[in-house]
Amino acid sequence: MAVITVANRPLRIEARDGTSVLKAAQDNQAAWKSFCGGHALCGTCAMVVVDGKVSEPTEIERYFIEGWGYHPNFRLACQTRALGDLKVICCMDEGYDPEKVIAAHRKVTGEGA
Repeated sequence: MAVITVANRPLRIEARDGTSVLKAAQDNQAAWKSFCGGHALCGTCAMVVVDGKVSEPTEIERYFIEGWGYHPNFRLACQTRALGDLKVICCMDEGYDPEKVIAAHRKVTGEGA
């Protein structure tokens, strides 16, 4: 069992290893936007991985990572599978603003402090 901690909100989600972050959020009735229903078509489930092991990006996810690359650890929650305990930052909570997302990451990790 993996624990997914959303660092920029008071949220801890339990999930089976290999479950996508979005599916885990939905299974736990946690608010997480996904206009396309988790098919990697919209990018609204964007997040940044702070710590933990996750699946490699899918081909379609790489499109978003390259196009929206707020941060090197930018991922889509619908495509990213937790492979153990995980800490993430939910981009929707930062208004999808790259500067706010990076600031949240720095706050959580202590980088640049």
